[in-house]
Amino acid sequence: MYKILIVEDNKMDRNLLRSILMKMDEQFDIRDVSSVRAAMDEMKNQTPDLILLDIYMPDKDGFSFLQELSKNGHEDIPVFLVSVFTEKEDKLKGFQLGATDFINKPIVAEELKARVAVQYRLKKIQEDRKWEAKKTNDGIKLLYKELEIKNKKLEQLDLLKDEFVSNVSHELRTPLTIIRESISQMGDGLFGIVNERQNKYLNKSLTNIDRLRKIIDDLLDISKIENGKLEIYRVNVNMVELTHELAANFSIKAENKGIKINVKNDKERIEIFADKEKIIQVLTNLVGNACKFTDKGCIEISVVENATHVQCSVQDTGIGIASEDLPQLFTKFYQIGRIAGPGEKGTGLGLAITKGIIELHDGLINMESIQGKGTKITFVLPKYSSIDERRISLSRWFKSHMRQYDCFSVLYFGFKSFDGKTDEILRPLETFIKNNLYRQSDITMMGIDAVYVILPDTVNEDGRAVLNRISKIIMEKALPDFKNDPQNFHFNVVTYPKDGLIEEELMAKLSDKTED
Repeated sequence: MYKILIVEDNKMDRNLLRSILMKMDEQFDIRDVSSVRAAMDEMKNQTPDLILLDIYMPDKDGFSFLQELSKNGHEDIPVFLVSVFTEKEDKLKGFQLGATDFINKPIVAEELKARVAVQYRLKKIQEDRKWEAKKTNDGIKLLYKELEIKNKKLEQLDLLKDEFVSNVSHELRTPLTIIRESISQMGDGLFGIVNERQNKYLNKSLTNIDRLRKIIDDLLDISKIENGKLEIYRVNVNMVELTHELAANFSIKAENKGIKINVKNDKERIEIFADKEKIIQVLTNLVGNACKFTDKGCIEISVVENATHVQCSVQDTGIGIASEDLPQLFTKFYQIGRIAGPGEKGTGLGLAITKGIIELHDGLINMESIQGKGTKITFVLPKYSSIDERRISLSRWFKSHMRQYDCFSVLYFGFKSFDGKTDEILRPLETFIKNNLYRQSDITMMGIDAVYVILPDTVNEDGRAVLNRISKIIMEKALPDFKNDPQNFHFNVVTYPKDGLIEEELMAKLSDKTED
């Protein structure tokens, strides 16, 4: 198994790194330590295949660790420097001492996954070559044949599962909606006078239909999460405003039970870059559970932030959760064994979906609970800089088009260096390019250091023709306005799936083989 050693003194960052790595398709043996000395001791027991190293450590810095690796004959182990690089020279010094790559904090999950995946593939290639040298060609062909058969069977099973979920969505949701509307109209007296007893049973029917519809929605959500198909659309979200809205939505239900909902925030505005609807779904699940299992006292929703993370907690004074149930808390279909007594019971999917949504946002979630005193659930989400936000949006943009189109071309327009702020140059460049595109389906996006254009259903030759046309217009008419010369301007084109099947491959070819 591929072994990864995390050397990080910050516990939250250690947990975040481990969480991101555990969500990758590959299986890793992950060890983590909080100091350089502990890292050296760990390496005596097991030599890792990859090291994620924070430069700024309490006992010795990461540079000392790199020197120790070289002295002990471990210079061939790839090392990623994971830090907030306060000095530009630190990166150069790290590379000079043998570091392989670097990752800036706050950590962007997709960037970390992509870089680790590359190292993992390189290791697998090395191992495969050794393995192939020991096996005969006939044996290799047989293994690949068996693997192909198994993969086809798995694809068929996955297809059947997707078809079933689709049938649940269309075959159950639609008739439920019709039934609910008919019962609602009966209750409103549209088909005749309804007495009190009849109205009582009609309302019961509506309540159970709503419950069944929520179960169906939860099944669809958990299926999408497990298959990696639940999409998130990030925007800037004010968590303070959101928590106040949630408290207001549950205020009537809480008042009916004789409990209070308090909102506690240390600022008027705390923003995160997240999917607003999904975060509302998370908070609705957590506050809804707190209301279900709290009969007296209060529920408190709080939001606090630090330099790199936003933390949100929902705490109640309810009946609590049994300690034996805590390890299974976020397992789907697991019914939490709260203390026996009156109250509602859940479907066992809400917390599993909540955990899935938080992890899709590269966050962490945990619970504390004492029987008879209450429960506190806390989730932590990373804060992103404007550059990180742009990188995430660009990644989502690529993946969305990969799902939607069988073929598309990506154009790249950028400058080798910037005299001023990048936005002051790239924003007018994006507007200029957009005005020179012919099709409404062609989309532009401003990246970190370039403007990208996606041309749907466009092969490489046609994409190159558009690239040459627009770049010629830019060099002839627009470069003086951007205060740049042709030597500083560069451009390129790649095509999916010809030049790559994943986003990282396309981006690498755009940046590595840029035409002048």
